[in-house]
Amino acid sequence: MRSMQFIVALLLVLASSTVLADRENKHGSAPASWSDQVEKDMVALIAKNEQARQIYTRVVKRLRRSGVPATYAWQVLSNPGIKIEPKISTRFSKPAEKMDYTDYRRIFVNTKRIAGGVKFYNKHKKLLHQVASQYGVDPYLILSFVGVETEYGMYASSYPVFNSLHTIIHNIPRRAKWAEDEMVAWFMICRVDGLGPHDVKGSYAGAFGYGQFMPTSFKSYAVDMDGDGIREPFEWADVMASIANYLLKRGKYQVSSTDFSENSANWRAVYKYNPSKNYVKVVLELRSELKQAINS
Repeated sequence: MRSMQFIVALLLVLASSTVLADRENKHGSAPASWSDQVEKDMVALIAKNEQARQIYTRVVKRLRRSGVPATYAWQVLSNPGIKIEPKISTRFSKPAEKMDYTDYRRIFVNTKRIAGGVKFYNKHKKLLHQVASQYGVDPYLILSFVGVETEYGMYASSYPVFNSLHTIIHNIPRRAKWAEDEMVAWFMICRVDGLGPHDVKGSYAGAFGYGQFMPTSFKSYAVDMDGDGIREPFEWADVMASIANYLLKRGKYQVSSTDFSENSANWRAVYKYNPSKNYVKVVLELRSELKQAINS
């Protein structure tokens, strides 16, 4: 009886090993180096329609030119978790920023979000003021950004960043070229900052972290504030400093100005973060409410 049990167990182990091997070999072994044929094979591996084929052809070429190892690119593009997310197209067709302002404001400027901001401020005020002082950016504005973007870190993850961009590349023609740039940047960020290409979740558009940066923005403006050698999208020191750095460098925020009136320099800096007047209005309204609640 024992010998029979051993044989059965052995057969199960062998069968399991075969399944794993089949999974590993489904797309062939990862190439050791680049070639024109490897580029074509990668595109065939990842692209499911003609639009995606054109975009991924350029993505792969750009990865090769940028020095991304062929083995790494292949492993990322052959991941079994890659899929098209059907709800993303719907989200793009009905962005919240297009809502009537009264309804849009109700989401972000309310008692719960103000109370959450006061609680977050009391916990992180030393760090917040350190960042504000170092960059010359209003602390309540930084606080308002994380309040609007992720409700102080509570809601930052919906879809894997890779799958969001992958879906846009396949299903949203008007955004496909934009997603190409974001996908290339995502590869670079993951290699430099040690992020898992399929592990990090973000918004339906591919923004990620507590500051909801798109990959191209993160690549250009993210900061390693805590000095650990890595720009962390989910570490508050790095997140706050990255927001401030973006406002200064991309938004041309004026350190000496406290003017947030419409079309002022600092109003335009907020607009650069998300080019929607509704968005700018809720960020600045929440900032005022938070400042008043904290200092009252």
